[in-house]
Amino acid sequence: MEKKKMRILELYSGIGGMHYAAELANVGAEVVFSVDINTSANAVYRHNFKQTNQQARNIESLSAKEINKLRPDILMMSPPCQPFTRVGLKLDVEDSRCSSFLHLLDILPHLETVSFILMENVVGFETSEMRNAFTKALKNCDFHFREFILSPESIKIPNSRSRYYLVAKKCTDFSFGSENDIMTSFPNSSCGIEMPVQEKTLYPYLEKDMSDEELARYLLTDKTLLKYWRILDVRQTSDTSSCCFTKAYTHYAEGTGSVLQHDPNEPFHQKFAEFKEDEDIAHLKPLKLRYFTPREVGNLMGFPAEFTFPENTSLKTRYRLLGNSLNVLVVSNLLRILLE
Repeated sequence: MEKKKMRILELYSGIGGMHYAAELANVGAEVVFSVDINTSANAVYRHNFKQTNQQARNIESLSAKEINKLRPDILMMSPPCQPFTRVGLKLDVEDSRCSSFLHLLDILPHLETVSFILMENVVGFETSEMRNAFTKALKNCDFHFREFILSPESIKIPNSRSRYYLVAKKCTDFSFGSENDIMTSFPNSSCGIEMPVQEKTLYPYLEKDMSDEELARYLLTDKTLLKYWRILDVRQTSDTSSCCFTKAYTHYAEGTGSVLQHDPNEPFHQKFAEFKEDEDIAHLKPLKLRYFTPREVGNLMGFPAEFTFPENTSLKTRYRLLGNSLNVLVVSNLLRILLE
């Protein structure tokens, strides 16, 4: 007799990173209902998960009664991060964008079937009042939890994206760590989970045989090169790391993600060392410095090859939605740890 699949309620579903993580984890769980208020994200989600009941709603409209009718075993969520980001106002629980999360904490004691929770947010959440309220609510509902600060680099993916994660399960405790520790790497083999070995350089994550027309779409403009050449984080195909891609990638030059030297045969360090500010920018042109494509960003974030955007999704929107998403591979491993 086939084992009954566990049911996942996916909140703040975005473009479906949690959904893909659940599929990749292969732990006998399926998303039965997902909710997000972002129109663009919902369009991408529905494009990729046509069979899922995905609704455009404010999470505050979800009642305990409605959730209980869905009979979810697992709650997966990535609440708004703006109240806790280093560049934000850090209004924490006073930020109106926390209201939906606070609503969830109010109804948590009345959720009859939820036994597991997986939550993702930005670094900074771990020191917030919202985190304190969340963990207090979990304890009051007899959940045991573990917290992590993890980056894809932990599983040898060449991209830095440190995020806060919490996994919680009802009644039974975890076999590792304690609720007073925030772990900065994956638990070891005591959890019975074997971490996958990923490709360590950027090359396997890149699109191959890019046409001149496609390449031109992603090349940095002369204006951008001239103004920001000093602060660009330039990576080569053989590099083993890259900076976190944010929602402002391609819109701002500093701190939003790496750029790539498309022609690996040009001497990058020599070109930059020889370049003078008043020189013609043509000196740097042979490097073919370009942005990582949305597909490449998606690859580094663990989105599978079948993930696509609707054709009418603009380039700016693709980068923004990816920047707001999560690393699928990291979450899939955490889900396996939580359930196995």
